Amino acid sequence: MHQKKLVLLFLLIVNCFVFYGQQIIKETNYTLTYYPKTIEIEFNSNVTNDIRLEDAFTHQQIGINQQSASKFEISAFPPAQILKLEYTMNDTRTSNPITTYIATPSASTGIINVYFNHPVDTSFAQIQNAVNLSNTMATTLISYINNCQSTMDIAIYSSYSPSATTGIAGAINAAYNRGVQVRVIYDGSASNFIPLLNTNIHRLPSPTTSAYTIMHNKFVIFDAANSDATKPYVWTGSTNWTTSQIDGPDKNSAIVIQDQALALGYKIEFEEMWGSTTATPNVTNSKFGQYKTDNTPHHYIIGGKTIDSYFSPSDGTTAKIVACLNSANSDSEAAVMDITKTDCSGAIISRYNAGVSKSYVVVDGQNPAGNQITTLQNTLTTSKAVVYNGSGIMHHKFVVIDNYNANSDPQVLLGSHNWSSSAETKNDENTLIVHDLNITNQYFQAFAYLFQLAGGVLNTSTYQDTVFSIYPNPSKGIYSFTSNDEFNANWKLSVYNCLGQKILTTSQDSLTNNTIDLSEQPVGMYFLEFESRNKTHHYRVIKN
Repeated sequence: MHQKKLVLLFLLIVNCFVFYGQQIIKETNYTLTYYPKTIEIEFNSNVTNDIRLEDAFTHQQIGINQQSASKFEISAFPPAQILKLEYTMNDTRTSNPITTYIATPSASTGIINVYFNHPVDTSFAQIQNAVNLSNTMATTLISYINNCQSTMDIAIYSSYSPSATTGIAGAINAAYNRGVQVRVIYDGSASNFIPLLNTNIHRLPSPTTSAYTIMHNKFVIFDAANSDATKPYVWTGSTNWTTSQIDGPDKNSAIVIQDQALALGYKIEFEEMWGSTTATPNVTNSKFGQYKTDNTPHHYIIGGKTIDSYFSPSDGTTAKIVACLNSANSDSEAAVMDITKTDCSGAIISRYNAGVSKSYVVVDGQNPAGNQITTLQNTLTTSKAVVYNGSGIMHHKFVVIDNYNANSDPQVLLGSHNWSSSAETKNDENTLIVHDLNITNQYFQAFAYLFQLAGGVLNTSTYQDTVFSIYPNPSKGIYSFTSNDEFNANWKLSVYNCLGQKILTTSQDSLTNNTIDLSEQPVGMYFLEFESRNKTHHYRVIKN
């Protein structure tokens, strides 16, 4: 097999299991390359000699090795360390240093769990069925609270609990009583269960003056600094903790990530609002809304996946949403309660006009003010841009990118951030972008259910491009293949498992209508390599 073909196959196999090799992330001024034991920083142009690296928590200076005028290397770093990098570009007119933050990979498991509180369409599952917790999402959150060992930081917009001894408030009080340090930030203008909490638990409301809007986060940080790297978790998503939000009928999701570096990054954001690193808040130092700064890492390597993290309004999140939408090569599916930002709707329309015909949108019908749905319908048509008018609020804020294009960069953007001006410029919000087909596809399953429930027409059961069709996918092991005339003669097919082992080779003179049988193979993912007329195409199929 030629080297180029080996590389292509390897890139496909990497998506099948956790891979801790080279990871490349490009920023505006530099490129980060994560190796198993080093992190390389290559700037787009030369930097001055005043480059400085320090631990973001202890402020202890960290050594950095200069490889060239624009390339530097960080080595011998501990896992889950948050690094503050200061540098000055030679080609800028200001001598003020630029500050950014880098997270070293954790020694955590990288486990990611995704939960929905409404039905999902598992007929679209490629790897793993999405989980519908129905009205038990609160119970699941309580189980995480019950497992917390040392520290728990909560930032919640609105909440409810039946009493001080039951429900979420009861679980928080029980955690405090067994010795967990609990800190709570809540929106000062929203309804909350704060009076039910133990009076010794420190809490901080967001300001309610005209200078602020709302603290709209819905996250919990569990055991961020625990000496056992398998203990820290971050719970976040679109779900407030009121009965209708977490149990339904409102439609929501939560994502839970086991990673210490991410937990520490969220801790920095929490303590900026808290105004202190101690158990007691400092109102004088606390910053909310437009007074916050961009002071957290934006990229994490978690279980071999790249996950991007942004907080509003300090981090320019709308530009990240637009960049995510613009990255679509084959499909884009947005389930967002409120799309009032024209740059977001414009990005969807732009990619649709550029050939991304699988562009679908569902918004909530109870939040029509300023919504861009009519503009989207005028281009995408009413079968692709729909309004959810079912029970409850369609409260999601996610978009799926390239779920049907494993050769691209399948990703899902999610969090608390509505696509609105308030979320961009005033509210306290958090957003994650997960670059992983499995997680992306679970959100697609939720989208498929809601979109079709709202009357949308979704036809993605067959993976098709301009050359090749494979169906059904996933299947129990029997797949049909068809091709156009360009790729219709003297072809060779090789099938590989996730370990890169070739399990089948076959060739034919024609590919008008053929099948392949993987029914005797284990459940999982397989990679197909077709060769004909000096061309090679790679595809992925799922056996379930």
